[in-house]
Amino acid sequence: FYLYVVIILDWFFFFFQIQKLGGYMPITLTDDIYQTNLIVIAILIAVVLFTFRRAKHTDLFPVSVTQELKGLGILTVVFAHFAYMLVTNADFLFPLSIIAGVGVDLFLFMSGYGLTVGMLKKPLPALEFYKRRVIKIFIPFWVAIILIFAANAIFLDITYPMSYMIRSLLGWFPTAIGFDDVNSPFWYITWMMMFYALFPLVFSSKRPWLSAIILSVIATLIGVYNPLDMGDNWLHRLHTVAFSLGIVFAWLLFETKDKENKLVKTLKHFRNEAKVMPLVVIALMLVVVVYMSLHTTSSSWPTLTAILGQGFFVDQLTSLVIMFAFIVIFSLKKFDNKFFAIYGLYSFEVYLIHWPLIGRYDIFFDILPAWAAVVAWIISFILISWLLQKITTPLGALVDKLLAPKN
Repeated sequence: FYLYVVIILDWFFFFFQIQKLGGYMPITLTDDIYQTNLIVIAILIAVVLFTFRRAKHTDLFPVSVTQELKGLGILTVVFAHFAYMLVTNADFLFPLSIIAGVGVDLFLFMSGYGLTVGMLKKPLPALEFYKRRVIKIFIPFWVAIILIFAANAIFLDITYPMSYMIRSLLGWFPTAIGFDDVNSPFWYITWMMMFYALFPLVFSSKRPWLSAIILSVIATLIGVYNPLDMGDNWLHRLHTVAFSLGIVFAWLLFETKDKENKLVKTLKHFRNEAKVMPLVVIALMLVVVVYMSLHTTSSSWPTLTAILGQGFFVDQLTSLVIMFAFIVIFSLKKFDNKFFAIYGLYSFEVYLIHWPLIGRYDIFFDILPAWAAVVAWIISFILISWLLQKITTPLGALVDKLLAPKN
């Protein structure tokens, strides 16, 4: 543990020595972008293939699958931030960089799914829900943002107004300005907390589908009309339905020891007993992923755009289709993947720290070829996230103990 702390401190001091204090702007790469992309893709494919293991589970949507989907989700976000925020070369990491929206939808979907499963198993009143669920999110978030504020002040001489820091600690991030905000991807924190705040107030264990509709309507109205005057509301309006779809998915798949779920039984039989058809479905879903990933914007679907009336509805729909295809693929495959699982285990921590690190504390793109810099960061994110989790897990246990009801 202390060795990793020393390594990270050395990292910051090394960065401090080779970087100039002042403004931070995107990097213009001089590497051959096409060749760089091929190398990164080849390494990623090799890692994924060599970390497959035959699955031991026979369930349709176990924790191992949800972890892998989280890992996939955060990787799509990280690759996009490399390509569209860190560097000026728009083709960098193509096509790995083009479905970040799918990653965001996967996270919202998994949140809706997980919260619904928990509430169906053990309903919680709103206050107890906030104590058990919301605070657990804020603990790693608070640790990360305090460290970011402190590091920026100490190493970069970057400070923020007190009002900005207070509202940031409260989770209010109305803008997502890459090199100006303390951590521009934190716009998602604000959006996610809206769902967490509303969920226990509207959730019905008898009619989860109705809760899903209510939340999607509220989110869509906020996304379309922007009553809170959020500066980068265009991001929110692209992700108004995924959380609710997670609720519906959990409701459809929920089963108890006393009552068998016929839909789950049918799908599990298809996954575990059918020989050829699951492979056919996986192949078809892969085609859907590839085709839709190359046609994600409303400009590719003019008729659908005319029907729905707004381009961002089409953009959201294409993202949800890709998300659904990935869920089918990961649910039907009979192999677990260690790489995606590890990234899924640390997905929230990677989300919290990846952009400040590459945006303000990059050393790898200065001293390595671009492909090697990406690989170095992918490894570093896990190591630093492991360290962050080592800090936040005991804090979470302490908070649970303090908030536990007194006997």
